[in-house]
Amino acid sequence: MSGKERLGGAQAIVSGVLEEFRGLSARPHGSGQEAAETAYFMDRLRRLGLTPERDEAGNVRADVPPTPGHESAPLLILQGHMDMVCTAAPGSSFDPVRDTVTIVTEDGFLRSDGRSSLGADNNLGNAVVLYLLKEGVPHGPLRLLFTVSEEVGLQGAAQVDPKWLEGAVYLLNTDGFHLGLAVTGSAGGRRETYTRPLAWCAPQGTEGFCITLTGGLGGHSGDDIHRGRLNAVVALAQLLEKLSTQFSLEVADFTGGSGHNAIPGSAQVTVVLPAGQGNALAAACAAAERDLLARHGAAEPDIRLTAAPISCPAQVWQAESRRAVCGLLTGLFCGVYAMHHAFPDVVGASANVGQVFAENGAAVVRAFIRCARPEEEAILFPQHDSTAQTHGFALTEVTSYPSWPGQADSPLVRTLCQVYRAETGRNMTVTAVHVGLEPSVLGAKNPAMVMVSTGPDIVDAHAVTERAPLAGIPDYTALLAGTLAAL
Repeated sequence: MSGKERLGGAQAIVSGVLEEFRGLSARPHGSGQEAAETAYFMDRLRRLGLTPERDEAGNVRADVPPTPGHESAPLLILQGHMDMVCTAAPGSSFDPVRDTVTIVTEDGFLRSDGRSSLGADNNLGNAVVLYLLKEGVPHGPLRLLFTVSEEVGLQGAAQVDPKWLEGAVYLLNTDGFHLGLAVTGSAGGRRETYTRPLAWCAPQGTEGFCITLTGGLGGHSGDDIHRGRLNAVVALAQLLEKLSTQFSLEVADFTGGSGHNAIPGSAQVTVVLPAGQGNALAAACAAAERDLLARHGAAEPDIRLTAAPISCPAQVWQAESRRAVCGLLTGLFCGVYAMHHAFPDVVGASANVGQVFAENGAAVVRAFIRCARPEEEAILFPQHDSTAQTHGFALTEVTSYPSWPGQADSPLVRTLCQVYRAETGRNMTVTAVHVGLEPSVLGAKNPAMVMVSTGPDIVDAHAVTERAPLAGIPDYTALLAGTLAAL
């Protein structure tokens, strides 16, 4: 009998996992705003008969006694993070701090209602763990570890007390995005925030326009960086530089993106022109839209670039401020820099320009560099810092985390591969990923611990189009259940 059959079949598994996932999604839980989510995890674990504890950061731990007959098994930590990147669709009025994600199942997918990202990263993996505990599947000694603020530089994992990891032989992280991958290594990351004061003046022009670039898919700056998707912030900055050579153009605002580690799918800039140039601006934007579609349309057919008249702003940036902001946005490296040294099909180094906005009289630009090796860090880090200095920006905030070299062959990897083959008839792929994973931080606290990351399929994580195929949930659930029993 297969693991799915022992759990009542695929439909029962999907129903049970989605029940847990809806419970985990019933409150806002963006990074730094997980207090209510942490309280829910504590309550849910108590209802499962456990005695959870919470640290000052909000991380949650609970030990699970082994089922009878499995007392001698090695201690396994099941680990995931509670926070999500909550991306709101332009014009949706969705407030990530106030509003909860609306869950929809449609056409074989789990997704949001389109106003926000879904949060399957990582709560779908967490939901599978809770479901398996509720079902009472056989397992040895377990320790559950749910962390906060993973999406903002693995901050919760960094604050985990090493004592919480003592005695563990294995750690299985549930934050993978692709079913059938056994991830044994991940990229390190540097989260950058650059700031420069803006100089303002009265506009010389008399007509205001809002140039808006929308329709980009966006996505995860690690998982999707190689897919050739439009970076709306960079594309609009490039357009702005071009338009400034054609028009007496002044900028009053530039906004785009949602965070360091999400590819921006939309951006907008407020500009002022002399009277009578609106039609020419509209024509220039139409030509630019055709060019963007020619370059990105195969993957991004919904790209739209418009210039709509608005009231003329009372103040605009001085020309030097405009040149500095556009210079930084177009000068930072953005895209794939190198492929992985050990896994040629995996990105090894990249950078993403994630966000631009004005706040408290200053321009703020956020970017993210990911590298599997120090050699790439030694090139990209100084390049970004030098570009920022050239344009008068200061590095006002930076956080980083190490890469995870991992072990391509271990008892845990072999067990996962054997169970996956038995449950699905397919072979598991052992690889590394171009995202930051918490094993990179947790492993340093217990170097003897063997770690692997797996996860259910998640498409377009961090984007409003984020979705998870329902058909993959039973296979992932059976993989975890079978691994617990086999260990």
